[in-house]
Amino acid sequence: MMTPISRNTTIVSHARFAVREESCADFERVAAALVARAEQEPGTLTYRFFRGAPGNYAAIEEYADAEAVDAHQAANQDLLARVFEYAEQSWITVHGPVGAEIQEWARGAEGVTLFLDPL
Repeated sequence: MMTPISRNTTIVSHARFAVREESCADFERVAAALVARAEQEPGTLTYRFFRGAPGNYAAIEEYADAEAVDAHQAANQDLLARVFEYAEQSWITVHGPVGAEIQEWARGAEGVTLFLDPL
């Protein structure tokens, strides 16, 4: 018997990054540091980076709730800023009920799509 799908309030994001070839090693070091920190955050359920074609990376994140997203952003401002020293965010899609601060950021950011309301 299959377990029924739960309707919870987790928040999932999928982001793609374009990294300059000479910056790939630096980007990967920062990504590894973010993953290590995220493993210690109680509200962060999944935090993974993936390498694709040269210079192309993706990140998948899942958080317990909007407070966990905000806590992750606040605790990692230093590393998140370094990501953008080496990469351009191609796009990010966020699924789930994020808080007002993330919604405000998304309104002014290019390539960001929010899907706030689960069916």
